[in-house]
Amino acid sequence: MADNNKSFVSAARLVSLLTLLSRVLGLVRDAVMARYFGAVIMHYFGIPFQIPNLARRLFGEGALTAALIPVYTDELKNDPDKAALLARSVFSLLVIVLATLTIIGLAVIFAFRYGPWAAEYNIKTLNMLSLAAIMLPYMILICSVAVVGGLLQVHRHFLAPAAAPAFLNITIITGVLLFSRFFGADRWDQIFAAAWAVLVAGIIQFAIQLPALKKHNISIRPRFVFNEQPLKKIFLIMGPMIVGLAAVQINTVLDNLIAFFLSSTDLSGDTFTLMGRQFHWPVHEGSVNFLYNAQRCYQFPLGVFGIALATAIFPYLSSCVTENDMKGFARQLNHGIRLTIFIGLPSTLGMIIAARLMVKVIFEGGEFTPANSAETASTLVYYALGITAYCMQQLVVRAFYSFKDSTTPVKVAVRMIALNFLLNIVLIWPLATGGLGLSTAISAMGQTAILLYVLLKRYDLDIHGNIISCIAKCLAGSIIMAVAGMTFLRFSTALDKYSQLLLLVLVCSITYYFAASVLKIEELSFLKRSKKS
Repeated sequence: MADNNKSFVSAARLVSLLTLLSRVLGLVRDAVMARYFGAVIMHYFGIPFQIPNLARRLFGEGALTAALIPVYTDELKNDPDKAALLARSVFSLLVIVLATLTIIGLAVIFAFRYGPWAAEYNIKTLNMLSLAAIMLPYMILICSVAVVGGLLQVHRHFLAPAAAPAFLNITIITGVLLFSRFFGADRWDQIFAAAWAVLVAGIIQFAIQLPALKKHNISIRPRFVFNEQPLKKIFLIMGPMIVGLAAVQINTVLDNLIAFFLSSTDLSGDTFTLMGRQFHWPVHEGSVNFLYNAQRCYQFPLGVFGIALATAIFPYLSSCVTENDMKGFARQLNHGIRLTIFIGLPSTLGMIIAARLMVKVIFEGGEFTPANSAETASTLVYYALGITAYCMQQLVVRAFYSFKDSTTPVKVAVRMIALNFLLNIVLIWPLATGGLGLSTAISAMGQTAILLYVLLKRYDLDIHGNIISCIAKCLAGSIIMAVAGMTFLRFSTALDKYSQLLLLVLVCSITYYFAASVLKIEELSFLKRSKKS
């Protein structure tokens, strides 16, 4: 079992490194777009980009992949030939479903864009609909990448799937910097270069998976046999998973939609009238971009570590269930939870301390003003409160899916989505976009706590060993790190913002490392041993 622990940590490290590269490139992409287009244009770009992006999170980091891996693992163990046929059927059905949804979506978009309703919209809204039409087909490509990525993970191949997101960021950066000028002199025209770049990126992301598929003899040739039991099992499990695993993502989209519809605009003005009384809109145009930028920052540790760890450990959890090794399952889950705490707690405090400086360095400049930075940083602080919960949620939900239990996570998720919506409506008024971030954090904490309690009780899992000690030590180390970071910020005001942020990260990282060493936090030693192995 120790070898399995090392294996999933090694896999998690590979995924984390590639995801780190992608996330860094993603921040570069967002910095370029913020400076180039500003908060208002990105306010209208954000919603269309969320549509295929949500599909990516559901399938790439969620429902279909999570449902596919346990069933495909079972089939591969029992009959590799049937597993190969299952892979072809899953891929074929996915493409058919997504192509149908894309055609329906495009028909709706064109109806609003060019139908009789178009006269009621301003040019910004019409541009938003056009951007949505261009980027919607990306959903087919990125979800196809997700499915083949899930298949490759079962074969313990993590390189190609983890590298794919980097190509999206590189392509968009290239599109904006090199090709946007060919779309016109106006920034509202140039934003379409980014939309077309998204579509081109999808083609590239899919193409780089093909050599790995060939290497592992995985065929995705069309196969139109959809009545076999394993396929039915996948989609039966997958339905509830869409909500269960994607609660944070769904809450994030709700945040953006609420911000969009409750924003003041040129047409709506700063106030509105309700029941004879006049009220100020809680947020203003550009708020969707403040949320998006804050989300990109807090999702950095989530993507680099949380999703990477959950992705890497999931095949091992599924194998333990298949072999009826509950002690091994509990041991793997224990390691995953402790590693999440070890990374999540310092990430929360570190991001709260660095929020203002981080946003200034990444986004501020050009069309993105200091006032925009202040609102983004305030929102980021509230989102950051839930970092540990976001990461652990990915792990715990996949633990349920290892047992092919998709009902429990969806029951909890639906309640948390409802709670998030209610908190959004209440907290947006006093805290603006920060209220939306706080709502998401509270909902994620609640969902993770409830799911973990139910998981341990239902399957009689004993994972308590060293977890309380881990929390106490990691919290102590994080507080020491936070004090060192705040002290550095107080005495480093003479430095430029780039040097200040770089040194702040180094100070916090080194302080936490030495604090963890002095406190003898086992996770640090475990990671060091795994690296040597």
